[in-house]
Amino acid sequence: MGKNLFKLCFVVALLASAVSISYAGTTNLTGSTVLGGGTFSPSNKVNINANSTSVNYAAEAKHSSGDRIMGTNNTDPKMYWTTSSVGATATSPSGATTSYSSWTSL
Repeated sequence: MGKNLFKLCFVVALLASAVSISYAGTTNLTGSTVLGGGTFSPSNKVNINANSTSVNYAAEAKHSSGDRIMGTNNTDPKMYWTTSSVGATATSPSGATTSYSSWTSL
């Protein structure tokens, strides 16, 4: 249940971040941001980084006490993960079309 809940929250956060970053550029979502009239904020100790254009996005998220970075983009319906050190934060994807196919699929 916890793993599925995390996946659901991650997907919702990514979709929300895609709406808030519909302009080209990178975004680090560690604090609150306004989305569609409401306020979104990632969970405590979770950071989400996204890179977007007007039509594409890639996003990565990580909890500071975990050892996995989760990644996804708008062209692939899967979520992927790779290992990282505990305490590290998610890096910003290299581009809005970053592929995660070399990572492990969930």
